[in-house]
This record gives sequence, structure tokens and C-alpha cells, in this order.
Amino acid sequence: MKALLIVVLLVGVGLAWLPKLRSLEKGPLTDADRARAPGEFVTLSQGRVHYQLTGPEAAPLVVMVHGFSIPSYTWERNVEGLSKAGYRVLTFDLYGRGFSDRPKLAYGRATYVTLLSELLDALAPEQTVHLVGLSMGGAVVAAFSADHPERVLSASFLAPFSRPIDIGPLAWPVVGSYLAKVFYLPGLAHRQLKDLVEPERFPYWVARYQQQMRFEGFDQALIASAQNYLQTDPMEDFRRIGQLGIPSLLLFGDQDRLFPQEQFAPELRKALSPNGQFELIDNAGHALHYERSEQVNAALLRFFQQVSVPEVLQQQG
Repeated sequence: MKALLIVVLLVGVGLAWLPKLRSLEKGPLTDADRARAPGEFVTLSQGRVHYQLTGPEAAPLVVMVHGFSIPSYTWERNVEGLSKAGYRVLTFDLYGRGFSDRPKLAYGRATYVTLLSELLDALAPEQTVHLVGLSMGGAVVAAFSADHPERVLSASFLAPFSRPIDIGPLAWPVVGSYLAKVFYLPGLAHRQLKDLVEPERFPYWVARYQQQMRFEGFDQALIASAQNYLQTDPMEDFRRIGQLGIPSLLLFGDQDRLFPQEQFAPELRKALSPNGQFELIDNAGHALHYERSEQVNAALLRFFQQVSVPEVLQQQG
């Protein structure tokens, strides 16, 4: 009996330590880490946010919102093309990702809308902008546009999150967090290769992604986002954009396995009408912006040029 109790105790201790043993988190994000980051930082109500501004200061501003877990470096192939075309581009890390702080928040719709609102108030007060959102970032763009249409020149959506996602047992209180840390998060970087049609072109993908996983708070930010945002239905925000008449562009990769366009695009196109446009990017998966950046950049630039801009921006051009 005593031996059995010892075994049970050891198993219990092992299970309790398993999430920490499996996690790549090694310590908090420090000032030394931030000093090595490109770009700058701004302090908002919930913490410091890492951002980069590229392109002519007086140019129309394009704000790019990344997805569920890959931070702002995901836009690097788009920033260059858009800035060379004469646009100023703002990219930033959402809370919990990249070099931004990892506060203990709900990480639901309100978290991200507040972050984007405060960021624009700090860096581009009273300026109207072109918004571009990828995957979960597309839902953030839709939510912000629905709540603050006066700030939005246009909204572009790249394979956006637009329906509730069934996260299975990860939704369970306490147990879900445990399962995510032990089974889901450790392999996340490698599973992202499925978002690419030709992953062999990007041998650095996994190692680069895992750098941000070293900082405490990454795991919990993703778990909270999955539980409090990905299970919600953002479609009403997309419908609101259509009702408001905000010009919009919807892009999907023709080989997207996460959000297949034939399943997701029709409902989104209907919601975003009458001022919505749609383009399908050939030979592209969910990471269409990265793998087919030239085609995506060209589509964005064509769209931006069709959108009327305030007189002051026309004069600056």
C-alpha cells in the first residue's frame, strides 16, 4: 500500500511538472531582449507594445495586424513592397507575442480592439488608415472597423478568422490550459508549416518562430486567445463593415487548408458587399502574404489606389 502511494505521488508530481518541462518558456521578456528588437516601443494601458514604422512620414498609413501567434515579422515581405510604392506602413506585435508585453488579460475581442485603438491614438492621432489583417488579425480589423469606422479608409482581410473555431478539450477550464501546454503548444511551430505550399523554401521558419516562445506569458496569451476569442463568432463585425460601406478587399490562397476559401469566402463576400472586392491568390496556402508576397502586395496596391483618400492626403501625395 505504501509503495502504491509513493507511485501515485510520483506520477502526480510528474504530471504537475509536465507543462513546465514541455514549455519553451525560459524567463521573462527583459530590457536586454527589447534592446535587440528592431523598431521601437510605446507604452499603452496594458503594457509596452513593439512596433515598426516604415516609409515616407507624410504618406497614407497602412496598419497591418498579424494573426493568432506569428508576430509582426510575418509582414516583412509586404512592408518593403508597400513602402517602396509610397505608403507608410505600421506593423506591431499583439500583446503576448513577439517583443510586446505579456499581461494577464482576457485576450478577447475587447483586448485587441482597445490595443489597436490606443496604438493609433499614440502613433497616428486623428489619422484615417488602411487596415490589413491576417487570419485572427482579420477579425481584429473587422472589430475595430465596426467600432471606429471614422478611423478607417479601407479594410483588407487575408484569410480571416470569421467563424467560431471548435478547440475541443482546450476549451475546458483548467484542464484545457494543461492540455494546451503539454500537447498543443510545443509542436505549434512545426504545424505551421502546413500553412505553406512550399515549406522547403523557408528552412528558418520553425527556429525563428520559436524565439518568441522563450518569453514567459506566450503560452497563456495563446490559450486565452483561443478560449476567449477563437470560440466567438466575428461575422457580425464583417456584416457591419458592409452595412457601413467601408471599402474592403478579401484575399484567400487557393490552397488554404486552415480556412478553405470555398467554405469561408462566399459568406464573407456576402457580408462585405456592396463595397467589397475578392481575389484568389494562386498556389498559396494560409500564409499567402508571405509565400506569395508579390501577388498579395500587387492586390493590396491596386485596391488602395481605388480607395478615395482625404483631401489632405491627396495633397501630400
